[in-house]
Amino acid sequence: MTITAQAAARPVTEPYVPFALEVRSCVRLSTTFMRVTLAGESLVDFDHHGFDQRMSLLFLPPGTDCEAFAREPDWTQAWRSGPSASWAPLRVYTVRAFRPRAREIDVDFVLHGTGSPASRWASHAEPGDRIVMISAAKGHPITDVAWRPPAGANRLLLAADEAALPAAASILESLDRPARAFLEVPFPDDRLTIGGPAEITWLVRSRGERLGPVVREQLDRAAPAGAPGAVVEQEDGDVWDVPEETAGGFYAWLAGEAGPVVSLRRHLVGERGVDRRAVAFMGYWKKGRAQPN
Repeated sequence: MTITAQAAARPVTEPYVPFALEVRSCVRLSTTFMRVTLAGESLVDFDHHGFDQRMSLLFLPPGTDCEAFAREPDWTQAWRSGPSASWAPLRVYTVRAFRPRAREIDVDFVLHGTGSPASRWASHAEPGDRIVMISAAKGHPITDVAWRPPAGANRLLLAADEAALPAAASILESLDRPARAFLEVPFPDDRLTIGGPAEITWLVRSRGERLGPVVREQLDRAAPAGAPGAVVEQEDGDVWDVPEETAGGFYAWLAGEAGPVVSLRRHLVGERGVDRRAVAFMGYWKKGRAQPN
């Protein structure tokens, strides 16, 4: 049964639906990154928005019938049917690439041991394995993309660590104008090939190169200066702000571990005077905290 048939049993306003998918291939890209290609006929109903499009992967227990789960009229109720401690892990990822004719999606995983359910799954994934993706159904407003520069912006800045690298790479390969990108990765071989017109500066953490200090040093070339502005801190809650209304010639997209992301945003807005509406910042993870469901 396709998602189109399933959707008939759901409220038409539901923007995200489950897609039962199968692992088609797994390719180790580097020390840190594993690319898993997921496929399924249900992707005919997937709405690809491009750039840093987010979706969620639901890591159901082994042996779960993913197709039956995807047919549930209310997938959230089916997922949360027992105590919260028993809920299957749900993790947010980026659609690295989508090939509609082949009904395939690429997802790049960061491998960091077996403590994370996503890293553990990707490390052992094999062709034929099943998984459920929760993502955009066709015909709904775009709410899963954080890259929203003004049409006239001609100074674009991206800063990302390895957790946000798939999103940054997808954006960079979709650009129709130059940009400056600063990308921090753990090891030298994690400097993956990325197309597009951007000027990319790679930072290798094992060599002592860190995102925050280097970006600050380079901001005279990458960002304008103005009157310092007020910054509303979000460190105790979600570190995530994607301005709906943007304007002007500069736009920054900052994503990765919450600490450096907050620090860079504070520097841009609070110290350099960049309009806060020109800075999107996303804390993809927080050091010392497990990602909740």
